[in-house]
Amino acid sequence: MINHYLSKVIEGDVSAYSYIVNQYKNMAFSIALRVVNNREDAEEVTQDAFLKAYNSLKKFNHKSKFSTWLYTIVYNTAISKIRKNKKKSAIIQLNDEDIENINIEDIDNILVKFDEEDKKKVVNLAINKLSETEKLIITLYYLSEKSINKIIEITNFSNSNIKVILYRSRKKMYDELKFKSDKLGMNETKKTIIK
Repeated sequence: MINHYLSKVIEGDVSAYSYIVNQYKNMAFSIALRVVNNREDAEEVTQDAFLKAYNSLKKFNHKSKFSTWLYTIVYNTAISKIRKNKKKSAIIQLNDEDIENINIEDIDNILVKFDEEDKKKVVNLAINKLSETEKLIITLYYLSEKSINKIIEITNFSNSNIKVILYRSRKKMYDELKFKSDKLGMNETKKTIIK
């Protein structure tokens, strides 16, 4: 369906682009916000990214999904914004020796103990404990449901870097959720390994 609107935009139908913007603006903003950590800057990054995408639409070669291509533009625009503001980028570079026998703790056993309203609150609290890079990777992987290969395309991080960031993020979230669960007297929570 999106290809239909992309074709219309390329043919000169500017109004078709508003449909595309509406389809992707929330996730684009979410990615921008995770990188720049400021709502005003994230709005500017999102607008700039959509403008860049519009101006480059004829260069989109359909080798990847449109969303992956767009999110790459959003990510790169956000990184440029950080550099312009002379802020430190939150990009993590890890060595191969950091990656050995990574087991991933399952947080589902904790989450089932909370009702839906509390579950959202504790998950948001846990996510807010993560670094900006960890938030970005978690957002792409879980909310956007991007594969590790797609995240590599968007961020230019290595495969092992993405896996380590995912592991560390989930571990931090597990620890935070376990703490919240224990605080509520739900200490029968146990860890299981995700394969």
